[in-house]
Amino acid sequence: MRAVFFLLLFANLAFLAWAEWIDVPQPAASNDVYAKLPRLKLVGEDPADKKGPTSGRARKTGLQEAGVPTAVAARCISVGPFDDEAGATRGISLLRDKGLNPRQRSQPGEVPKGYWVYVGGLKTDQDVSDVLRTLEQAHVDDAKVMQDSSSGGGAHRVSVGIFSDRDRADRRAQSIKKLGLDPAVAERKIPGTVFWADVDVPPGTAAPTAEELGAASAAASSGASAGVAPSGALQVTPCPGGSTSPTNNGTAPLPAAPTTAPFRTKVATGSSKVP
Repeated sequence: MRAVFFLLLFANLAFLAWAEWIDVPQPAASNDVYAKLPRLKLVGEDPADKKGPTSGRARKTGLQEAGVPTAVAARCISVGPFDDEAGATRGISLLRDKGLNPRQRSQPGEVPKGYWVYVGGLKTDQDVSDVLRTLEQAHVDDAKVMQDSSSGGGAHRVSVGIFSDRDRADRRAQSIKKLGLDPAVAERKIPGTVFWADVDVPPGTAAPTAEELGAASAAASSGASAGVAPSGALQVTPCPGGSTSPTNNGTAPLPAAPTTAPFRTKVATGSSKVP
């Protein structure tokens, strides 16, 4: 039994010596194709990844290069003032014919109410008396003395009539001029409500001009007597507050805004009314 033990011990020692000094493994052959491949790197190991986040300008440029549409602000213009709602409706119709989508609004203003014929530039009481005497002798019975607000209260005007149309006002002015006086004709205005049309003009679209709209309005309504401001009286101005509306550059529709569930609440009711 002891002989078998020593025999096995000797065999193990001999195998260990052969494995360590005699049976040495040959080095693996190198492959030139694999040697030329770049070394694998972990995420964040590249120095370029350690730089700060891309600037907003670079991100915006990248989105534009990728074809992502950006919102462009449309110009908002106001066309008016129109003397009444009928005139505003005709103006809105003209804007719609140009492919625009106007919105009507109203505000306090001055509304034309006929024409006023007067003799102005009277600085002294004697001047006023002379004019009144001349008009009385010509049987102009509707003459009235009025203070000239444009002169700071130092002069007066003598009114010689208010007329609903310009032709009658001009005829009265001609008859007063034959008396040796110097009459004037002015449009009479009173406080009232005027109407405007607000419209968003898309980028690249020419905005309508006041002359163009005024001429079209006069042609459609036969002048100011139908309730539309005459040609030249219309204005095209920026919308109040400079409001603009976002529009698209035409490449693709803008993404819809995220929707949320409607919030419902119980509204108290009462007998009061909004004025």
